[in-house]
Amino acid sequence: MRSIKTKLLSLGVAAAMLLALAGCNISTPSSVGTIGGVDIPAGVYLLAQYNAYNTASGLADLATGETANDVKAVLKAECTGTIGDEEVTATGAEYVEKLTLRAIEYYAAVEAKFAELGATLEDAATSEVASSVDSMWESNGELYEANGIGKSSLEAYLLNAQKASTIMNLLYGPDGSTPVTEAEYTDFLNNSCYYIESVQIPLVDYSTYTMADDDQKTKILEIAAQCEEELKENASGETSDMTVLYTAASEYVPQAMETLGATMENASEAIYYAGAQLYTPDDLAGYGTDEYNNLTDPLDEAGMNQWTTIDLGTTILVARRVDPLKSYTEEQLTSMYDLLTALKSDELQDQFYADGAAMEHALDEGAMKTYSASKIKKNV
Repeated sequence: MRSIKTKLLSLGVAAAMLLALAGCNISTPSSVGTIGGVDIPAGVYLLAQYNAYNTASGLADLATGETANDVKAVLKAECTGTIGDEEVTATGAEYVEKLTLRAIEYYAAVEAKFAELGATLEDAATSEVASSVDSMWESNGELYEANGIGKSSLEAYLLNAQKASTIMNLLYGPDGSTPVTEAEYTDFLNNSCYYIESVQIPLVDYSTYTMADDDQKTKILEIAAQCEEELKENASGETSDMTVLYTAASEYVPQAMETLGATMENASEAIYYAGAQLYTPDDLAGYGTDEYNNLTDPLDEAGMNQWTTIDLGTTILVARRVDPLKSYTEEQLTSMYDLLTALKSDELQDQFYADGAAMEHALDEGAMKTYSASKIKKNV
């Protein structure tokens, strides 16, 4: 089943949840009650509900001709998915209700913990939120106003995400109450992450967005094999001089482009097809399913420090996995890739959900009926 578990610690994800909002054109009541003594503004409730609707609409068993924009159909349809660790089958309306409650419980838990810690947001964080709100309002202000959503609601929602990140640093950062240890970072890097050196051989002419045909792909696979042999010869140590990767990219990427009928205006652009990167579990999740990962499984089969060729559909990746700690210290990698978030965000998110669910709920049923999901509008 599809999981709706998202990283609400990420400001980017929080912002994405707001871009297509629709709801009820109402002005009162201003709140739907409290959770753990934390006020839940109506605007925050509407944002959470609309995001819940979007999730449910993607899971709904709709009849032929019905779409995610058919609010009544979605709310009546059967939805099956995963909420937290629980597999849920319910009507769309029930599913939206469950997800909305879960989201505002999370919001309340973050606000309560932030206050408990006596935390404050740095100026950079509040400035980032203010800039995001202004930008979003400029793009969608009429839509927000039509749905009774003010700038203060957008700001409250995005500030909540920043508060969650601040809490994580106060708990697990270098100066936190329970800082992540060097041993924990090392274990995470070695057992959960992949540091990959690679040269990308393109299968798409991005000037025309044309995929390689069968004959072109056969030729490009031969080019990738030549690149692999060169790297095996010149980059066989535990870590590579990046110049070797750039040299290989400069030789073989233009050949692939020529095979596609394209040219590179500047040969130096080929270096952008080579590099080394740390992939966290979230990064790796986008490359396959629970049964097979198109990136990690071929690398595991090849073995550590061994070059291999991987067909990723739009590119042939000539790559190998290496130990990042051969090139960088744990402290450097933590700074470069924000390993604290990668390591601790899921754990903290789960704790916020649990804390929010356990708090005393004093929600106004009448207010929530006023903001019923049945009044959601996909277009205004």
